[in-house]
Amino acid sequence: MYPTKIHHPRRRRRVASSQNERLRSDVGASTVEVLGWAAMSTVAIVAIGAALQVLGLEIVDYIRTQLGL
Repeated sequence: MYPTKIHHPRRRRRVASSQNERLRSDVGASTVEVLGWAAMSTVAIVAIGAALQVLGLEIVDYIRTQLGL
């Protein structure tokens, strides 16, 4: 079947809508989000590790003084 004048506007709308959908998709945003979460997680792990190290030493010293060692 050869396209008639009736089919052309529909086809143009379909092509235009598919191009707009491709332009609107945020494909690269997922990569940026993953890298952002990785950086935030690394900072959180380092901060928690540092806090536990400092508090851990204080807790051990407190227990030693309470036990009289």
